[in-house]
Amino acid sequence: MTHGFITIATGDVQYYKMAVNLLHSYRWFSKAPVPFAILADQENEYTAEFDDVRLFPQAHRNYLDKLRMFALLPYDVNIFVDADCLAYGDLNRLFDLFQNADDFSCFGRVLPLEDTTGWFEYKNLGELQEKVSYVVGLHGGIYYMRKTEQCRAVLETAQELVPHYAEYRFKGKFATPGDEPLVALSMALNGCKPIPHDLQGILCYWEHLGKMRLNLPKGIALAREIGQQTDLLHWGTRFTRTPLYRKQVNDLHTMERDGSQTALFLHAVQYGAAETRDCVIRLAKRGGDKLGRLFHIK
Repeated sequence: MTHGFITIATGDVQYYKMAVNLLHSYRWFSKAPVPFAILADQENEYTAEFDDVRLFPQAHRNYLDKLRMFALLPYDVNIFVDADCLAYGDLNRLFDLFQNADDFSCFGRVLPLEDTTGWFEYKNLGELQEKVSYVVGLHGGIYYMRKTEQCRAVLETAQELVPHYAEYRFKGKFATPGDEPLVALSMALNGCKPIPHDLQGILCYWEHLGKMRLNLPKGIALAREIGQQTDLLHWGTRFTRTPLYRKQVNDLHTMERDGSQTALFLHAVQYGAAETRDCVIRLAKRGGDKLGRLFHIK
């Protein structure tokens, strides 16, 4: 039985670059790397670094591409990881965490029908109510998929729900229909459940903004306020444009080349100054916005 990781990159070149950064971080920390594939809309210099490349016949170039993964799954057991993540530890541990999970799973919560904190609310499901016995809350940065009919059913049902996105009043602020609400309801409809969220397995950077200790060469991604180290940090696309993310990537490239301590020191100075500048700009803008509201300045 084959095991491997997959990620997705379509459209703009920035997504391909993020995918390669994820790949390099995985290989840096893994003691026994398994194959890592990319699902993409073209072959290029970035896809050439992956062990396997599978092309979407017609990519959506948005969240909905995740729902079309089944036909392209390269391994018997696949773990999808969002391209805007970086590894800070050995991700192979994830296979052990999901060993007893359903054929389609992820990190999340199984909630009672009256709960209103999941990706959908039971009261909004109309004719689907009789087919659902629990509500699902999940994190879509990782999807665990065995290449079985149950896994196919989850992804295909999620696609069938897309035209009803507004009707079921899914949660979340997505520019286009989001994969997480659709997958959450589809899991409930197909009898699949998430496993409890292991924060060492994945942690969201934006939930601990300004409160993290990060040192990629040393494998440190620590949320200081909760004392939690993680092996996989989900940055979120907008934060991959920050000096702090760029420092992580350049530190990784330095370690791959020669581990020059001088280069690492210069990165700390360069990107530390850039991060401080950006912080000052954000604070100034925030202060200006508050004054504008106070004096009704438009």
